[in-house]
Amino acid sequence: MKTKKRIIVGVLAGLIMGAALFITGAIASQIVYGPQMAPEGKFEPEQMNPGYFIWTKLAIGVVFGIFFILLYEALPLSKRIESICGGLKYAFVLWFVISLWNLSHPLVYDLDTINWQDKIFWLIYTLGGFLGYGLAIGFAYKRHAKKLMCNTT
Repeated sequence: MKTKKRIIVGVLAGLIMGAALFITGAIASQIVYGPQMAPEGKFEPEQMNPGYFIWTKLAIGVVFGIFFILLYEALPLSKRIESICGGLKYAFVLWFVISLWNLSHPLVYDLDTINWQDKIFWLIYTLGGFLGYGLAIGFAYKRHAKKLMCNTT
């Protein structure tokens, strides 16, 4: 895939990742934190602005969408993503590695001081975003593989 196409796929997948982050974050915060949807004392009621939250998630998604697609294309993999399932696997592995890295320090050194409510929220929140990203790149690579097959016949 050419660089321009990679960036376009990264931006689109990142936008989907951002939307998934927003939706998952809203659901997870309601489940984990209750009706206030945030840890006690973190936000004032007037700071709970959905417009702000959605545009920041979209921006985060675009940045990471491009980064993760460029990372994927740079990896020397013997098997490439050819389906939505492959995209989900790639995204899940990324999420798992990043989550383990994020949890490693507190689990080793600060086990008594871990705020489990926040950790559970962030694990659910990021998993939703990564799975949204995986769906998007899986779909994009599936279409790309289909186009390549049609062009060779």
